[in-house]
Amino acid sequence: MRPPLRLSKSSFGSTASSSRQPSDDELLSRLRSNDVRALELALARYWTLVVDYIERLTRSRDAAEDIAQRAFCQLWDRRAQWGVAGSLRALLCRIARNYAVSEHRRHLAEERSAATFLELHADSPAALQDAVDDARLRTLIDRGIAKLPVRRREILVLRCYHDLSYKEIADIMNIAEQTVANQLSKGLATLRASFGDRLD
Repeated sequence: MRPPLRLSKSSFGSTASSSRQPSDDELLSRLRSNDVRALELALARYWTLVVDYIERLTRSRDAAEDIAQRAFCQLWDRRAQWGVAGSLRALLCRIARNYAVSEHRRHLAEERSAATFLELHADSPAALQDAVDDARLRTLIDRGIAKLPVRRREILVLRCYHDLSYKEIADIMNIAEQTVANQLSKGLATLRASFGDRLD
């Protein structure tokens, strides 16, 4: 369960007012005790540091802020797993770095996939441009599918990517064939709203 506070950019840079600031060990101990205030103090103390560190790795301020927010969320979500001694700063940087590395690997995989697609389909300048457009559209559609509700996404992937029949999908997911049809129709409608005729 995440803390009942909004992780807004305006609050990340604020400085907590207190006569004595708790140590990292104290903050970690308080986090393990479900103390939301400890998370707020950690945000005030280390938000700028984590963002600046990740921005140097990604060269993108927006990406760095997104990754930093995910890191602080993980700090809270897995609070029971952290030890009560150690450097909170190092822990946050390690969590954020892992996210940054994962994002970098994902982007590399997308680029390799697009490059392979181009090599296989680009036989002329016109075909090359078409292939570039197709690769970009494919990436956008993949991202659109990833945003669908879990069951709808699974049905669409099984049907459109793996060409399974409605009955096969229904058997796999233990649902009615009509449910498969309904969810597939809704999923495609969502994608068509974003991509229009290009989806066909």
